Amino acid sequence: MNSSSPFGLPSSFGSSSRGPRRGGDLPVARLLAIGGVLAVLLLLFVIGSTGTQDEADADETRVDLTSIVKPALTRAGYGDVVVVADGRTVTISGELATRTDVVAADAVVKSIAEVAFVVNNLSHPGSDFEDDLPSLEGGTTDEGASAAFTGGVSNATLILQSRIAQAAALDPITFQTGSPDLTPESATTIAEIARILAENPTARIEVGGHTDSDGEPEANMLLSQTRADAVVAALVGAGVEPERLVGVGYGPDIPIASNETGEGKARNRRIEFLLLV
Repeated sequence: MNSSSPFGLPSSFGSSSRGPRRGGDLPVARLLAIGGVLAVLLLLFVIGSTGTQDEADADETRVDLTSIVKPALTRAGYGDVVVVADGRTVTISGELATRTDVVAADAVVKSIAEVAFVVNNLSHPGSDFEDDLPSLEGGTTDEGASAAFTGGVSNATLILQSRIAQAAALDPITFQTGSPDLTPESATTIAEIARILAENPTARIEVGGHTDSDGEPEANMLLSQTRADAVVAALVGAGVEPERLVGVGYGPDIPIASNETGEGKARNRRIEFLLLV
């Protein structure tokens, strides 16, 4: 005979009511399992997104670095050289007229501060049968390697270009915000470049002004020109003959970093020095 509950229901019914409570635990377990799966999927999505962003950043680095290396080679007379950038490593390839051209093109790329490593796959007629290329640092007794070549640039000239670029990169020239006025900190670099030019009295240089992409392109072009002219004036004030200097404003047209970040914009606002030959 079944006992009754206080509400007049059989006690067996009351016992069976524990069943739904046990069954109620199952959906919680399922929810925990589903939540775990979703968490894993979310983690995989985040990792995948990060990888995609890293690849995008790498692509951006390649584009930015190529955009500065290629124009530098073109200005030096090596516009046909193929440039491939992977991070801060630059590979150059193609055929040039002489082996001195090959060394000089290599030196142009190495003089760029943003380049960490250069893979030189350039060749020249007869390169398979000649000795190793001459070293810029160690000099050479090869008359052909030390003489002027097709582009009109000697090894000594390329070494000088590297010295000027390194001096400019060590303490970059800076300006007051939105102004062509040089900051006091720029005086050291102006003095160093003036000293290098004094040691090389026949050298002429282009002073290139660059801006970030903020603002109107026309205003940026004007600002870059006035900043380049300000550097020219500072160098003249430091004793460099004005006829040895040419100021050119490039505006935002040749970025070396992303204009989407403050750091990138700061890098794009710069002065570059190119030896004229």
